[in-house]
Amino acid sequence: MSGTFIGQLNDAITKKRDFLKANLHQSGKQIDAELRQAVLQQWHSALPDAPNAAKRQAYAIDGSRRRANLANGSTVFVAQALIMGDKLSEPITDLEILPGTVPAETMDRFADLMLRSLEIGLAREFAEQIPEGSILYLDGAIYGMLPQLYPLRGTDIPEDRDYASMLLESYRRLFKLCAERNLLLVSISKTNRQALFSKIIQRNLGRSEIVEITDSALLDELTERKVGYSTPLLLGRYSFEQGKSSVVIQDLNVQEEPAIVSFFIRLDDMDDVLKVEVPASCLGRRERIGHVDAELIEAEAIRPVIQLLASDYGGLQVYNALLYVTDLEVRLSKEKMYNIYLPMVAEVLGEELRIDRSERRFVE
Repeated sequence: MSGTFIGQLNDAITKKRDFLKANLHQSGKQIDAELRQAVLQQWHSALPDAPNAAKRQAYAIDGSRRRANLANGSTVFVAQALIMGDKLSEPITDLEILPGTVPAETMDRFADLMLRSLEIGLAREFAEQIPEGSILYLDGAIYGMLPQLYPLRGTDIPEDRDYASMLLESYRRLFKLCAERNLLLVSISKTNRQALFSKIIQRNLGRSEIVEITDSALLDELTERKVGYSTPLLLGRYSFEQGKSSVVIQDLNVQEEPAIVSFFIRLDDMDDVLKVEVPASCLGRRERIGHVDAELIEAEAIRPVIQLLASDYGGLQVYNALLYVTDLEVRLSKEKMYNIYLPMVAEVLGEELRIDRSERRFVE
């Protein structure tokens, strides 16, 4: 046996080569000829030409968060968000501390909702101030988040820290402002592990047994990493009718919010697929979440958004010029968290914040 980690890893890869390759392409093995044809029928291999019209002013919002586990079992969360655009760069930062009695899954949900609440709160605030007709880019999904906005309840989480309810109200106000001020809200997700498009395509084929294939894997396997985009989905009740998500659509009346138009796009050969979501009202459509389930709509509906994305594309590393710059500015490094933010918190609180031993060895 080789005497180094690298040598042993090479040996392990060599021994398990066939098994690893099979798992890497497992999704592809589940795609039969009928499913393959159905997916390719919904993939459009040419992007529409961009018009010569004057560009609208654009703004981007992104966020970042870090957590630090303390020796006494408590966890410190820091989240920050930033909006950037024409003559505008406005940050917002917040911090929370939860005791160790909060279950791990609740802590994870708390952290995700806290960050998203900052981002959408910032979007809501500046949607009232930026010029009418502007474009507002968001990092991350809209539709996938909405069914998760049932109230945040848990041990040792105060009611005034119910970030799910706060976030839902921010979304409501943001959607309303976009409609009133003709703002185009475009959400871009760099990663996607859902199987929404995949399941709807299979459902439309009349299949009773739905194979679990993520949308990214499905499109990556079938499109040969060529430029193109998928037929858009109009999403409504589809993801709201199970478990706690039913509370969101019924009790919290999310059924009256605009349906979401969702599609995938690859802006250049060999690039990764992006998931793009836009409230239907931003495209001049009247459908509401409670009025539709999930259906494929005409590709022409998203033509202006595709033209916009293509014009702001900066290559394989820069999927969207404005969001890329915002991401670089807002990113919260581990060094900043441990060496600047935590000492600041300790000084203001007049308390020693001792990092958990498992983390301390990496920062001292």
